[in-house]
Amino acid sequence: MKKTILSLLIIFRVFHCGAQSMQFTFSDSTILPLKPAGLLHGISAIEYIPSKKQWHLASDRGNYFVFDSIQNIRDFDRKSTASLVKNNRNWFESVRYDAVTGNYFFAIENEYKANDENADTTTWVSVYESFPPTRPNPFYLVPPMPLPADNKGIEAIAVTENGNVWVAPEVGWKGETEVGNDTIHFLKFYRDSNYEQLQTYSYVIDRSGCPYGTVETRGGISEILTVSEDELLVLERCFDEGNGGTNKIKAKLWKVTADGLHLKKDPAPAFDFNTGMKFVPDNLEGMAWWPSENGKRKLVVISDDNPGAKNKQRTQIILLEEKEAAVRNK
Repeated sequence: MKKTILSLLIIFRVFHCGAQSMQFTFSDSTILPLKPAGLLHGISAIEYIPSKKQWHLASDRGNYFVFDSIQNIRDFDRKSTASLVKNNRNWFESVRYDAVTGNYFFAIENEYKANDENADTTTWVSVYESFPPTRPNPFYLVPPMPLPADNKGIEAIAVTENGNVWVAPEVGWKGETEVGNDTIHFLKFYRDSNYEQLQTYSYVIDRSGCPYGTVETRGGISEILTVSEDELLVLERCFDEGNGGTNKIKAKLWKVTADGLHLKKDPAPAFDFNTGMKFVPDNLEGMAWWPSENGKRKLVVISDDNPGAKNKQRTQIILLEEKEAAVRNK
């Protein structure tokens, strides 16, 4: 009987430990200069290319930066004057590189309604074989489509080691965006089919984080990142605006696993930016793996300080470190 109870306790312990498979802790941060000083403003995308030891950063107003010789997160500000800067018409939300094919993937989000700054009202995911692109027109993974909600298009891409590509909408596709419907869908494109084969996976988005606002009640996925072929990190954030709100960004990082055709969240966030740091997170937009040190995985997250000189927002660069298994399972 004692052996049976002991076996059950061991099984329960293994199950319990496996349920929360990934957690992060705060490691470091830096805040870049206030506009108009510096170049790194409006940054919505960040990606690291190990083979080239390059960092690619892009803004949602068409600026694209390439850095090398980055040793720590403060180097981005020190080297920004010497980085390669490309100005173009694309409003970037995500940049990803596929080491298998050498392809670059870009998520673009334009305006919900045409205005003097941008007459384009579509969002899409494009593919180029090189950077800078050698041909004028891209191949579209997700062709241009109208934004399904105000300021809510496609902001998140992840590429697996096999070259397969995950795409997530910010608040859902058309018909999925409103409060009361918390199930949205991710797309997974398979490289071996030249990205023609795709599978949809359901995902439960948090619509409850910012209940007092107008647009932000929908929540929002600002980036995703590959952990393995069927595991992702999902960055959800919203601005808690409106009467009764905190007027602050709320942000959580979730680790999810494909369970059939559903992406299942771990029981608790991999990191809560509002409780895991001593300062308030800003508009967290970009996310990438930091080069591994001593086998420990690190994650860099960058904020978008938004256009305009009056908002006094500043770009935040945050470094997280994965907790060791013995620590996170206590």
